[in-house]
Amino acid sequence: MCGIVGIIDQRGAGRADPALVRAMSRTIAHRGPDGDGFFHWPTSAPRVALGMRRLSIIDLNTGDQPIFNEDRSVALVFNGEIYNYVELRKELEARGHTFRTQADTETLAHAYEEFGLDVFGHLRGMYAFALWDERAERLVLAVDHVGIKPLYLTEHDGRLLFASEAKALFADPALPRRLNLDTLDTFLSFGYMIGTDTLYEGIRRLPPGHALIVEGDRSRLIEHWNTSYPTPLDRPTDREAVVAEARERLIESVRLHLRSDVPLGLFLSGGIDSATMLALMSRLEPGRIKTFSVGYDVGRGADNPDDETLIARRIAGHFGADHHERIITADDWWRFLLAYVYHHDEPNANPSIISLQALAEVTAQHVKVVLNGTGGDELFCGYRSHRRFPWVIHTAAALDRLVPRGTRRRLVGGPWKHVEALYPALRRRRIIGALPAYLPEWRALFLPLDDGLRRLASFEGLAFSDTLRDRLYGPALRSAWEKAQHKEQTYAAILRRAWADDPGDLAQALAIHTWLPGNGLLSLDKVTMAHSLEARVPFFDPPLLEFALRVPSALRLQSNKAILRAAMRPDLPDFAAQRPKQPFGTPILRWFDTVLSERVRAVLLDERSLGRGLFERAALETLLARHFSGEIERVEVVFRLLLLELWQQSTIDAPPHIPQPQTEKLAVP
Repeated sequence: MCGIVGIIDQRGAGRADPALVRAMSRTIAHRGPDGDGFFHWPTSAPRVALGMRRLSIIDLNTGDQPIFNEDRSVALVFNGEIYNYVELRKELEARGHTFRTQADTETLAHAYEEFGLDVFGHLRGMYAFALWDERAERLVLAVDHVGIKPLYLTEHDGRLLFASEAKALFADPALPRRLNLDTLDTFLSFGYMIGTDTLYEGIRRLPPGHALIVEGDRSRLIEHWNTSYPTPLDRPTDREAVVAEARERLIESVRLHLRSDVPLGLFLSGGIDSATMLALMSRLEPGRIKTFSVGYDVGRGADNPDDETLIARRIAGHFGADHHERIITADDWWRFLLAYVYHHDEPNANPSIISLQALAEVTAQHVKVVLNGTGGDELFCGYRSHRRFPWVIHTAAALDRLVPRGTRRRLVGGPWKHVEALYPALRRRRIIGALPAYLPEWRALFLPLDDGLRRLASFEGLAFSDTLRDRLYGPALRSAWEKAQHKEQTYAAILRRAWADDPGDLAQALAIHTWLPGNGLLSLDKVTMAHSLEARVPFFDPPLLEFALRVPSALRLQSNKAILRAAMRPDLPDFAAQRPKQPFGTPILRWFDTVLSERVRAVLLDERSLGRGLFERAALETLLARHFSGEIERVEVVFRLLLLELWQQSTIDAPPHIPQPQTEKLAVP
């Protein structure tokens, strides 16, 4: 587990500055405090330069990077883990390859040498890597199938720069730090970025399941993985057989994810996903597993429905785990919010991840590797969208046979916009406060499919809405939104890539292509690596994921995570296996309305914030006043605006922090 950086001069003019690569590496030293390594080619006037920071997990003594093949014609810097490296190494040794280390990274170098660009189908793991093939004069940049490990890219003046975190790119003084106004509406709408663009002008992420191949002044993007669903005839129908296979694949995945030369633990919530991890870890490695949970101090006597520490403690006790808890106050949460803004690189309105960053801090004091249950919802259909989307698709198709969708849209499109504007006020009402949670599904029946699903996915009306945009956006932001149509075009492109004829499959694929790479997995990487902690996600082992895609949606959707619950019944106590799904929440709403309200308003109403001109001043002041008075409920909007301003102060306004150089190693080709 590491952080990687690098430059390739596509004009071949020797401008891959090794000193700049070292500076880039120092900005992400938190990702790899155990060492560093560098490579450039050729020795004089380098065309390519690579760098890395190492967090030693496997082969602590001889696994330093860059890693080379036998004749050093392949140089590799790598962030991640290849969990099947033991099996892959045996296969490669049988084919004549000679290894000099025990590291999983070296397995990847030889596998590329053996299989070329077909290497990806042989890998079970998480990764972002940069590989220089001297013979072909080819740079290969790649990320794993679902984007567990990110890689940021920017092209400037004929050079391509890349890094595990966007902040490293700004070590180049020639790269401007500017907000990308064309993408801002996408963040405000979703609370995170979908697609590959970021809020930085000129910086993008390499999409999951893809590799960028750079040869000379040409580059091409290849897809090495996508959600792929078999035909009904090629899918299992025996429920007992499906449950049995799910169990086998879960056990095998956790077994591989336990490979480590350093201590490891588990993030434990009160849900079935992390309970599954603990049950299988205890089964495979008997002994006291270290578990870590986060809770909240909301004051004596206050109700705290977001706190899962009691149920997590009970699950840990059942398996005899060595359990640790981090209880945070509103002041703690605010402190970690400020750190989160810096480490995350991109604003991301996921309050529970800020709590996870607090948990990562204490976890890193005990272990260097932590497993977690991210992915159980995506694989086994635990989200409400897994049922909402198919209902909308089926119902809209039935209505299409009666009244064309275009006619329906003309009849109710205008009036519905006015109803949507009432959502924030309705949410404060006791009896009818639940209506805004259901009305968006009905509105989607009157819209084109991509528009309707996008609005559902972004909780349109419950957060931002067209009415709010019209009132709140300043002239420049409104013009950029209307001209770029970034979220509309990006979501439509994702829908095409994720398309599946079965609506249940499509709902699953859309969650994998939007929420995971833009929020769930991206945030997990950032908050754990901020504390030099490796997070592993066994649910995304490729064979387990491919199996989940083969399960018919009718079986997946029988009840919430029905297949997972059945598969784990032999290992989990009933109180854990049958516990209803609970969101991983925080008391942010109450804190924003009370102890944190003055800090929030101070940030958003500061002259620096208002002076940016992104929003209409009077509209913003009115929105905040109505929210904090209790007249309307706008916590999602307030949180997104807060993150946006703090992010601009931390990254757009401030120069990058580059630590002073220490002892660094250079690998000579």
